[in-house]
Amino acid sequence: MTISGQPSKTDWDRVRKSIVTDEPIAHDPNDPDDGPYDPNDDEAVERSLTEKNRVYPPAPAEKKIAKAS
Repeated sequence: MTISGQPSKTDWDRVRKSIVTDEPIAHDPNDPDDGPYDPNDDEAVERSLTEKNRVYPPAPAEKKIAKAS
């Protein structure tokens, strides 16, 4: 049961079985809804996570130019 009291719609037995058997995740590279990389490709996953967790330095603040009066 979920917090709302409704039964779960997830087939947890199937999920546990796919984890144990290391079943590959379905991925269609031509479908934009399937994400930016193949989740079964360890190198692609690592590259994507590395890029997403990169911290860039802050942009320099604009310098204000004093106006002559």
